[in-house]
Amino acid sequence: MKRKNIPKEIQLRVWNRDAWTCRYCDEAVFFAPTLKLLDKLSPKHGYYHPNGKSGVILPLFQWKWGSIDHINPFSNNGEDKEENYVTACWECNLKFNDKTMVEGKPSPKAINALAQKIGWDGFSSLYVKLSKEKDEWVRLLEK
Repeated sequence: MKRKNIPKEIQLRVWNRDAWTCRYCDEAVFFAPTLKLLDKLSPKHGYYHPNGKSGVILPLFQWKWGSIDHINPFSNNGEDKEENYVTACWECNLKFNDKTMVEGKPSPKAINALAQKIGWDGFSSLYVKLSKEKDEWVRLLEK
């Protein structure tokens, strides 16, 4: 079966559910579209590169943008369902890639209580403020 893109609405639900924190390393993650906007508004400050290229993007942003990971990998018959998704920083997503827990992938940690308490949003609210167009991300974030 072919892997499909996870709809943006579901990605946002997972990131919000997980308090914009990697469920593997417990580090805060950033909303990549905001980093892209920051780079557009203030180029050459290391906010964004589409491939996370070293030497172009600051390591903080290179490794800590938010992604969605399948707990049970899609390549191992993991389902494309919200219950099988967790927030992962890009670094952990690459590190654990298609591994299963038997192959060394850790079980997802509990949702970070401090990030939940302080309302960390990965700079997603900043995206709405910086965006000059009402694109799909803005419409979803404003819901």
